[in-house]
Amino acid sequence: MASPPEKPISSIARAAEIGQILMRHGAKNLAGALGFIPSSSNVIDPREFRPAAVVAFLRDIGPVGIKLGQLLATRSDLFTEHWITAFSTLHDQVSSVPFADIEPVLASSWGEDWRSDFAQFDEKPLASASIAQTYSARLRDGSEVIVKVRRPGTAARMEADVRLLIRLAGIVEARSPDIARYRPVEFLRTFGRNLAWEMDLAAESRACERIGAYLDTIGVRTPAIHWELTGLRVNVQERLYGRPASSLGSPSGDPRVAAFAKSYANAVLRMIILNGEFHGDPHPGNVFLIGEQDVGFIDFGSVGTLTKARRDEIVRLVLAIAGEETSDVADVLLAWAGEPKVDRDALAVDLDQLIGEFRGTVLSGIEFSQIFSRVFDLLRDYRLVLPPDLAILLRTLLTAEGFVRSLAPDYNIAEETRPIMTELLAERFSLGSARSGLKRLRGQLLGLSASLPDILATANSIAKSGYVPVQLDPLSIEQLAGLRNERQSLKGPLAAALIIASALLVDQSWLLAGGALVIAGVVLIRKS
Repeated sequence: MASPPEKPISSIARAAEIGQILMRHGAKNLAGALGFIPSSSNVIDPREFRPAAVVAFLRDIGPVGIKLGQLLATRSDLFTEHWITAFSTLHDQVSSVPFADIEPVLASSWGEDWRSDFAQFDEKPLASASIAQTYSARLRDGSEVIVKVRRPGTAARMEADVRLLIRLAGIVEARSPDIARYRPVEFLRTFGRNLAWEMDLAAESRACERIGAYLDTIGVRTPAIHWELTGLRVNVQERLYGRPASSLGSPSGDPRVAAFAKSYANAVLRMIILNGEFHGDPHPGNVFLIGEQDVGFIDFGSVGTLTKARRDEIVRLVLAIAGEETSDVADVLLAWAGEPKVDRDALAVDLDQLIGEFRGTVLSGIEFSQIFSRVFDLLRDYRLVLPPDLAILLRTLLTAEGFVRSLAPDYNIAEETRPIMTELLAERFSLGSARSGLKRLRGQLLGLSASLPDILATANSIAKSGYVPVQLDPLSIEQLAGLRNERQSLKGPLAAALIIASALLVDQSWLLAGGALVIAGVVLIRKS
């Protein structure tokens, strides 16, 4: 179902537009430093970035700016509360595009006679966002479906804006060491990749099927995809009928609502911890109460992914916090931040103090949002930046906790996480995991066996001649000369070589092996 590519937008023309937007919002110095207008200074002053001005700038950029602002609103590790509050005012709600503009997209995807596939198609959109609009329809076989259509011209505009923002971020990084520490280019490249993925409606459908297959095992519903009508710019999926979670309101005392809320949170936690791929935006508008208390998820446009290695790191972090091993906690956080130069001892002290605040508190009395708030304060103090995948994870957890607590105030996400973490640990230490480890070890041993003949030949030569052959390149000779000038001995490396030779010869001749060990001992006790 091929669709013609959208006409690209000139970066020069778009740069001129963005330069005018910057000046309109009082960022004249920044516009000059970035090269939009003539300026004698290339210095970028971070103080020129004010929350209100930045939010207005992002809003005027359009869909990319709004989505970027929404993402920044989740980065409490980077921004203080008044910044987060400002970013949170950016909503992805836009006026709908007339159906006359949408129909050519359908015709290019399905053909001019596209209406023949439908018994009914409602031309009034159910919802309109910056990337796509959704419509209700009924297929010829009676199936009720949702049709999601990408807005025309969206891809070209967004691609141009992301390219330009990455270029501008590169200039800012080069001219402002304070901002460079936060790696804005890396952040925007990840943002651009995720945005490109979100614009691919077929990719969204594939994610819905993959994650849905897992959710189905725990009784959670997701829409079935009609692949014969799904492609890059359009997808067609089953319409789930139920009550939108956003309409449930405040706690009602209804045990079915509380059970639904807990089932929803359980699904979110299991997607993250056990499945590794999860719905990245499980806000109440994307969740349905189906029947009495069943959960349904829709709109997999935003998806988070955690590799096995990342999940292992999270497990390590949780265990380190539980065991109050502040050094291990610091190791994980610094590794995530790219091993920046910080006062590690001071960080360990602050982490110990942070863990101490919750020491002795029953698990049911701890809120994740409270813990994250304190951790984010600490990360900002040390300028430690979380990887983008963890930022999505934290956004998802905070969204889930906030929604569930609004319906079931006694729910504690930390308490509910414990049995799921136990399952993960059981999986890590299961027989299958052990077999996988043995398989890797076997591969390493096979690799070693390939070079074993050479090792044995060298050992045999040492045994017969009594000499250890050593090859040195010119650089090594220079280094040895320097060591000699510093009156340092080679007895350590030589003794190590003899000990290795002894280990290799032990199966052939205990006498030779013992001789090698004796010589190693003589070398070690001999004066330099």
